[in-house]
Amino acid sequence: MAEPGRHLILNVDDYEPGRYARTRVLRSAGFDVLEAATGTETLERVVSERPALVLLDVNLPDVSGYEVCRRLKADPRTAAVPVIQISATFVGDAHRAEGLEGGADGYLTEPIDPRVLVASVNALLRLHRAEEALLASARREERLRFETLLSETSAGLIHVSASDIDAALARGLQQVATFLGADRGSLDEYLEGRPTVRISWAPPDMEESAPVTDADQFPWAAERLRRGDVVRFSRIEELPEEAAIDRASYQRVGSRSHLSLPLRAGGPVLGVLSFASVRGERAWPDELVDRLRLLSEAFAGALERKRMELSLGERVRFEQFLSSLSTALGNVLAADFDREIQRALRRVVDFLGVDGGSLIEFSPEGGTTRSWAIEEWMDVGEFPWMTTRLQRGEVVNFSQVEELPDEAAVDRRNYLNRRGKPQVAMPLVAGHAVVGGLAVGTVGAERARPDELMQQLRVIGEIFANALSRKRAEAEAQQLRRDLTHIGRVSAMGELTASLAHELSQPLTAILANAQAAQRLLAAGVVNLEEVREALNDIVSDDKRAGDVISRLRALLKKGDLERASLDLNETVSEVARLVRHDAIIRNVSMQLDLAADLPRVSGDRVQLQQVVLNLALNGLESMVEPLGGDRALVIRTLKDDARAVRVEIEDSGIGIDDTHGDRIFQPFYTTKAEGLGMGLAISRTIVTGHGGRLGAANNAHGGATFYFTVPVDMEGGR
Repeated sequence: MAEPGRHLILNVDDYEPGRYARTRVLRSAGFDVLEAATGTETLERVVSERPALVLLDVNLPDVSGYEVCRRLKADPRTAAVPVIQISATFVGDAHRAEGLEGGADGYLTEPIDPRVLVASVNALLRLHRAEEALLASARREERLRFETLLSETSAGLIHVSASDIDAALARGLQQVATFLGADRGSLDEYLEGRPTVRISWAPPDMEESAPVTDADQFPWAAERLRRGDVVRFSRIEELPEEAAIDRASYQRVGSRSHLSLPLRAGGPVLGVLSFASVRGERAWPDELVDRLRLLSEAFAGALERKRMELSLGERVRFEQFLSSLSTALGNVLAADFDREIQRALRRVVDFLGVDGGSLIEFSPEGGTTRSWAIEEWMDVGEFPWMTTRLQRGEVVNFSQVEELPDEAAVDRRNYLNRRGKPQVAMPLVAGHAVVGGLAVGTVGAERARPDELMQQLRVIGEIFANALSRKRAEAEAQQLRRDLTHIGRVSAMGELTASLAHELSQPLTAILANAQAAQRLLAAGVVNLEEVREALNDIVSDDKRAGDVISRLRALLKKGDLERASLDLNETVSEVARLVRHDAIIRNVSMQLDLAADLPRVSGDRVQLQQVVLNLALNGLESMVEPLGGDRALVIRTLKDDARAVRVEIEDSGIGIDDTHGDRIFQPFYTTKAEGLGMGLAISRTIVTGHGGRLGAANNAHGGATFYFTVPVDMEGGR
């Protein structure tokens, strides 16, 4: 090492007397001197000792001085060290030219005057100091330019919306590539370990570079970058042997020098920032790489912010979609269920970006009730293996048909026939029961689905599961209502036992009397055929009367679904009145029918509407059991409620409605009768509401109460 303030000179010559003489001259001139006798020793000492100047003999025993000089100038660590070549053998102009062209800063031939030697060394050192001053100034200017670039690039990537970040990244990439003088620049973004978005830049006359994240073309570089290491080379020969595939790929795309920096924001690698030189080789010194690392933080921050904003935006969008879907399926009428499910399934397929989807409904017994599909993607019966697994509550997830097990041979064959390649089938569970399955898939190219799709399907599946569960519960409740309604009709008919017996006994008694009369006429000596004919006609007429009573009873007592039809409400009410008439007589109640003329037809179920009239009529009769004085009367009245409804009123002269009971009289199991169940009015309100009408009651001014209900006019059936 040189003493402070003194320059260290490396004197290289294999001829010891000549080397010794030059060393004495240099030391006497105030220089510190190191010596070397071979080219190899010279290369090692320049790196380790960092001399201010090298006096290099051309004729060395192992490596020529020309080659040593070329190696020194090619190595970034030693390129700035001045070299004066000396020779007593190679003294011609051609030799001097070869040395200077190889990188030498001077060329002296023996014999050398000591004063010329010292003057040459001092002159070259002065020149070197001047060059270093210029380089220092240039470095300061470059540092200032870099700081300006860093400031501008960072500012350009801050306060940018997620939708504009890619454009800002492209501008920043071009700024950095231009600053570096690179021929190409690229930014490859990772998502869950896979490159997804690529931004690249190149001059108009040059093709863009291939992605260094492509593990097929650049396996060595891609692996190092995934680990967070920098990939760089100034010359393609610097790549190690294990990067043979990468070397071939770099040569194929024309990259002669390359630098790739992994982008991180405190977590996993978000992307890779790359620059390449095509027109010539260039160095990537540590100082430059350190600066670019600082600059890469701005790019990494922008990618992280973009990812967070997009993730938040996607989450908000998904939550809004869930809210809309839940609202759409939350209060679906049974008549609209199929249409709304199909519409919801289409929305799910469009939102998830899949090519097909199916919804399967399972019965409580475990069988398949039905299914809905988009794009005719799946018929449940063709995929028994998948259906069975869904019924067991298992998720079916595969990316290739070949992954299906042997027991799924039928499914595999049908997938191939339909060219369908489903990815995920999710069981729909409500409570502890599997109520169905939701399946989505792709058509054409096979592609794996991320975990995000599984999570979204689980949440979406809960909405469909709730919809199917509500549908099942509503169907069970509807069946229960039908059973209760039937029980109500049977109970009401039980209260009319005496009346029904009278209704049947009258025609049966008449039939018997007419049959006996016919027998007597036939037993006479002379048969009066006219009288026999009249007796037989009376039998037929009375039989029809009895048959009508039995038909009305059968209709009221049968079980069945709601059967809407266009009805004459006067006729419907009159049939009930005939059943109740004798019961009213027994109770000493006068019954009157007040039926409006020219009444429009209504739309409804005859049996259920007759049940309402029957319940209200029986309630009216029972309200007049207690003696109140005055006439006991029951009036059944029909009239127009408005242009769109017909009104039925049952008016009695009974005890009226206690004001403290209010609307509770229509609640299930609420009754004011000692032996009542409290279901008659509740069932009646359910029936009327199901028909789109309303049921109500009010006390009469002159005593008693009036119960009424409305039924919509049949707009299609007419009058």
